[in-house]
Amino acid sequence: MMRKILFLYLGMLSAISMIAQSNSFSGKQKRQFWDAELAYERGDYLTVIKELEKLRTADADYSRLYYIKGDSYFLLDNYDSAKVYLELAKTENVDAYFKLAYLSLNQENIVESNDYLNEYKKLSVNQKSQIPTYESAQLSNNIAFAKKELESPEIVNIINLGEAINSDAHEYVPLISADEELIIFTSRRQEDSNVLDTYGKPFENVYASRNRDNRRWEPAKLIEGSVNTSGHDACVGLSPDGNTLFLFRSNENGVGGDLYESLFVNDNWTTPVRMSENINGALSIEPSASISLDGRTLYFSSNREGGFGGFDLYRVIKLPNGEWSLPLNLGAGVNTIFDDDAPFIHANGKSLYYSSKGFENMGGYDIFKSESKDGIFQSPTNLGYPTNSTKDDIYFTISANEQHGYYSSDKKGGYGKQDIYRIDYLEKSLRQSVISANVMIDGIPSFTEITLLDGESGELVGVFSSNKSTGKFIFLVNPEVKYELIIEGDDFEEYSEMIMYTLEAVSYTHLTL
Repeated sequence: MMRKILFLYLGMLSAISMIAQSNSFSGKQKRQFWDAELAYERGDYLTVIKELEKLRTADADYSRLYYIKGDSYFLLDNYDSAKVYLELAKTENVDAYFKLAYLSLNQENIVESNDYLNEYKKLSVNQKSQIPTYESAQLSNNIAFAKKELESPEIVNIINLGEAINSDAHEYVPLISADEELIIFTSRRQEDSNVLDTYGKPFENVYASRNRDNRRWEPAKLIEGSVNTSGHDACVGLSPDGNTLFLFRSNENGVGGDLYESLFVNDNWTTPVRMSENINGALSIEPSASISLDGRTLYFSSNREGGFGGFDLYRVIKLPNGEWSLPLNLGAGVNTIFDDDAPFIHANGKSLYYSSKGFENMGGYDIFKSESKDGIFQSPTNLGYPTNSTKDDIYFTISANEQHGYYSSDKKGGYGKQDIYRIDYLEKSLRQSVISANVMIDGIPSFTEITLLDGESGELVGVFSSNKSTGKFIFLVNPEVKYELIIEGDDFEEYSEMIMYTLEAVSYTHLTL
């Protein structure tokens, strides 16, 4: 699901309406204005541009339409055309300066962005602006923070995942299993079975690939099972063990959308099922989700009433009866008056990564990390540049040992539009190892309950369940710490083993039982 930076101001529609009332236009031309207004309301910016283009020769003072047209190009991510029309609109609409400042920041033109914003601030004192004061203040903070970050980047290695994953189309929302053996992502590449949407672009589909021997990704294919349909299908979350997939699907009327869940059973993904009404609101949008390693806590974003701003982060807990609890807002330490989205809960259950347009950031969405203390997530830390940029940075996932991050970007040198990249954090020390194990009874996968205890104190570290189809389960261990692993099932006697891994051990270890 592609996310855009949206500025939907009532002033835009008012401008169209006021122009349509002009006596200089015929009835047909006025209808074209109304068509443009309706198209803008439903987000059909191509139609807005098309209808306004018809009026170029009709209106002697076409400059009144430049801002509307420039903004429509901006919302379509056509920044070159947007800049042309916003420049022409400066004399008619002071807000054009604000948009130009935002556009310049998006392209890392810090000085130019600051100049545009200063001009906007000066002129908006005496000219009417539709930009909220807090938006202007945030953009000013964005420019200052971006300048600081660009001057002191973190040492990382950024690697394109290659042609096995990326194409000449859009690839985004990379989802990685905790052992980094599975990647699932969304793409708008053309397939024989894929039809085009009203904009002439292929519908979104979900793809998957396996990482063989931790060396290379297999060529990505349409995900097996019943996930993809003839419409838009977008993945937004994956359980650490890679067996539960969360998807976002638009409503039939195209307004809003909900979260769906699909399970990996018998080497196929089941038909996605709409999640609980405690998660999906009747009048809200829930675009993303992430589930804890034990499968008992789900984090998701929603723009439901009662939040702090646009989209907020919430959590629900699995009740003893198997149902999800009522949602709990994660609070003012995490959420802002802006949009907060795309949660990713680390396998340790304490580190929450997510994207926000608020706080101290470089522009658009930045990626943040919040740590849980006594069950409450604290104020987050910006991951800095180059993990973040002046563009939208969203749908970020990180490996269990926090050595590798995955994200999508439209940076130069890629295979097409947005590509999927891996970030190697060279300055981070190895923290935890991921243990991947399979429980097999006479060669047949077995469903079991696994208990992990601290080998010295006997304290409970975690309780896990193996997958019914594969017998696989995943857990984390700290290096140089002794653990007791207890496996219980109906078909065999209780199994117990003491385990310990060193700093020199590979970060992903397969344990055969």
